[in-house]
Amino acid sequence: MKHTVGIFFTLVLYFAEAYYTYLPKVTSRLSTSLYSSDRSRRDILRYSISLGTLAITETLAKPAFADVTNKIASQASLRYIKRSIKELEKLELYASQNDYIEMKQGIRGPGISEIRKNAVVLIRGGEDGPEATNLQNAYESFIRDIEALDGAASMGVRGRKGIDMYPSYQKSVNSLVTFADIAARSVETPFQGRNEGE
Repeated sequence: MKHTVGIFFTLVLYFAEAYYTYLPKVTSRLSTSLYSSDRSRRDILRYSISLGTLAITETLAKPAFADVTNKIASQASLRYIKRSIKELEKLELYASQNDYIEMKQGIRGPGISEIRKNAVVLIRGGEDGPEATNLQNAYESFIRDIEALDGAASMGVRGRKGIDMYPSYQKSVNSLVTFADIAARSVETPFQGRNEGE
């Protein structure tokens, strides 16, 4: 639907440009001779058809490039997410000992801090695939779990007693592993061009 609307507006703009560009020439030629105005109208029609064809070709080609770009970027993002799982697993000792300060610093470290950015790349890369909703749901689950872990660590840093981080930590690791598994299936889904998918 988005592509059809884009094609329609592109064609309208090209036809409007052709109309207003050649309208003064047509009206001036109308006064001189009938044959020249017919030829002028023919020129406008040819120009409009060529621009319309160009617009359709360009509009239909852009989504394919976007899909390929997202699929390529998804490979790198998936590698980052898998490294992030290992980094998050290194924080298990802090979670089991309820070391709140180290946990807060750990989840903001370089191996974990860009999970959101890379997860969004993976979601965009798989948005037209069969795993799109599962991928989005797994991401939202991970975000809820990591924010709960961060909240628990924050309360512990502020001095609140009896805050156990380990359950939140386990949920965070499990939800990130689930997200990575779904993302891996989504990335492995072969790219389907317009002609192949129809």
